[in-house]
Amino acid sequence: MNKLIPEVKEQDYSKALQPALQLLRVPEGYQLKSAQEHKQNQDVVWVFRYEKISGDNNGLGGEHFSFVVEKNTYKILGVTWMDQRLAVGELPSNEEAKAFVKTFLSKAQPGLFEKLENLWIDNHDETIVVTKGDKRETVTISGMKYKCYLPEENNYAWVIVGPGGQIITFEQGIIWSNGRVTEKWLHDSWVEESI
Repeated sequence: MNKLIPEVKEQDYSKALQPALQLLRVPEGYQLKSAQEHKQNQDVVWVFRYEKISGDNNGLGGEHFSFVVEKNTYKILGVTWMDQRLAVGELPSNEEAKAFVKTFLSKAQPGLFEKLENLWIDNHDETIVVTKGDKRETVTISGMKYKCYLPEENNYAWVIVGPGGQIITFEQGIIWSNGRVTEKWLHDSWVEESI
């Protein structure tokens, strides 16, 4: 992804990866593509990116399962799954979305759900580019975004729930001051502009 970042060895990142894999389920058909060390809110983090084993729609802007883990604490700061399979199906209601968020957070970050102040729940769209036949086309992935404020840390968190209760995105520790301040390692459009 970024030729300016030195190659890392599995021994460098495995201590952060293993705890994350106990909490997150990598979708079937995906394999680890890259592990990169970056900074997020001045803390050192690992950004793990999984792409399709088949090679279909790989690369920035395509399908991927990625997550950010704090290097020293192994805390999961975010996860996203961008896959065209998530572009179809009925979205959950607000109450259903809240229930899916609670279930997800009870495993990924126990105790966080109870500390969050829900600000709103609404539709949220992301796009990816996929190849269909001999054409490249943009696919919209929609979900219900459960956006929250965490008073004790003065930052924001959210979970986006897609069809069937599938978690599309989770982010926490997001600093907002006249717009987002926190780096967006899970967002390919931002990554492309940053490298």
